[in-house]
Amino acid sequence: MQNQKFYFFHSLFPGKIVTLIWMGFLAMGILSNPFISYPGRDGGIFLYVASLILKGKIPYLAVWENKGPLVFYLNALGLAFSDGSRWGGWLVEFLFFFISGVIGYLVIKRLMGVIPALAGTLIWISAAGNVLQGGNFSEEYSLLFSFIAVLGFMLSLQQPHRNIYSFLVGISLGLNILLRPNNVSMQIAAAGAYFILAISAGGWRLFFKRALYYAMGAAIVIIPVVFYFYSQGALTEMINVVLVFNLQYSDGFDLTGVLDGILSAARSIGVLTILFAVLGYLFSVWILFKSRFNDPLAKFLLILLIGWPMEALLSALSGRNYLHYFIGWAPYVGLLCSYSVYMFLRRFGSDFDRYSVYVLLLLITVTLAGNMTTWKNYGTVLAYKWSNPNADLDYRDPVALYIMENTDPHDKVLVWGFRPIINFVSGRESPVSFLPYPLIHVDTPLGKHWADQFYSQLTNDPPALIVNVIEPADRERIPDLDPDIRKQYKIKRKEVVLAPNLQDTFDFIEQNYVRIGDVDGYDIYRLKTSLP
Repeated sequence: MQNQKFYFFHSLFPGKIVTLIWMGFLAMGILSNPFISYPGRDGGIFLYVASLILKGKIPYLAVWENKGPLVFYLNALGLAFSDGSRWGGWLVEFLFFFISGVIGYLVIKRLMGVIPALAGTLIWISAAGNVLQGGNFSEEYSLLFSFIAVLGFMLSLQQPHRNIYSFLVGISLGLNILLRPNNVSMQIAAAGAYFILAISAGGWRLFFKRALYYAMGAAIVIIPVVFYFYSQGALTEMINVVLVFNLQYSDGFDLTGVLDGILSAARSIGVLTILFAVLGYLFSVWILFKSRFNDPLAKFLLILLIGWPMEALLSALSGRNYLHYFIGWAPYVGLLCSYSVYMFLRRFGSDFDRYSVYVLLLLITVTLAGNMTTWKNYGTVLAYKWSNPNADLDYRDPVALYIMENTDPHDKVLVWGFRPIINFVSGRESPVSFLPYPLIHVDTPLGKHWADQFYSQLTNDPPALIVNVIEPADRERIPDLDPDIRKQYKIKRKEVVLAPNLQDTFDFIEQNYVRIGDVDGYDIYRLKTSLP
């Protein structure tokens, strides 16, 4: 009787539901709570662009941002679903992580078993959480399409004459290109694996057929988007921002910088986790050559052997080494750690999955006990909503509240210091499209063009307020509006590129604006003509 209950829990409906619930808790545990915090700069500008999209405006024309268009429309989808609340964006993030978890779990379970699948899911979601930095980054949305590529690749190996699976990998390539062009290591690795397998087995006809469907899948996603932005007159600007600027921004390959980035990623994700993944990598190399490319699991592992080094290079290529750049490591780390678990468990027999229920219960306990602050914060949201059914559940900082109380909805507000989340939360548009100003990042004609555009828009449509929100960590990167503070901090001009017309901008602001006070430590400047 006990064995029957065990089988029922492990194999049928209850066990699957409990596993899905656990994955949901894993995803919730790493996401930023919109009730108590803001996303970072990238997440904030994505929300701001999304809000403009819902007003009928076109990215790249209405606002400058160097990511692909898909991340803006995913944010717009979340805002549309929640009537402008950041909780809609939270839901989109949750679904992307959750669905990625389900796909990754099913792939690992099919190839290696339940316990490796549970371990790999825990590891990759935790690894992503360690470098998520508040979330809502293009890299995190790419995870779903990377896992779709993994799924399509696995199925294409198991059913080589089903062209739909190579087509699916190509679709995932197109979607990741539309998020961020260098988030495509998994799809390129799949293409490389197809090529190597063709060399080893001589199946060139199959390879070219896969390549054709792969290319068709990417094209069916990208071509309509290109035509849309062309029809809106935004294609040239999109190419300049997403492709040309990013190439210029990453110009100058620096091996030392790449190695520093890789070490930074390893420390942030967890050195022990990375070492365990490296062990899985070595196991994969060994089994691949031992089997002479004939073992089905070894063939699958080829995508990881090619992809992880490529992902490490692409994520560190710019030399900036922001932690969220390394979110793309998560699938490789999770899958390779799963393989390490699988190799160790094989030493104890082939029926190790009979203990999977106990492993799952242990992981649920650890997940819940290890994130008590997170669950408490979500509980606070639920309690607040219960007692205030019509309450706003989005966090608003004092600066955003001040703007809302002291300006009209149609007024423009310039946020100096690149904090577009304030424009989004306050519901006030910026008068300029190039929000990173005075940083232009690259000393090229494009950078000068965007600086001139900023000055023209600022002077032709002066905002009602300018809010000076430079964080202390940015004092040596972004010149302050206050000339006395500018004298205190020496800008590290070797590390940043400032707009050539910066002094003209300072002169215009000094002539037309007056400081009226500060809010939460940030100076507020009001247009002189609007003073009472």
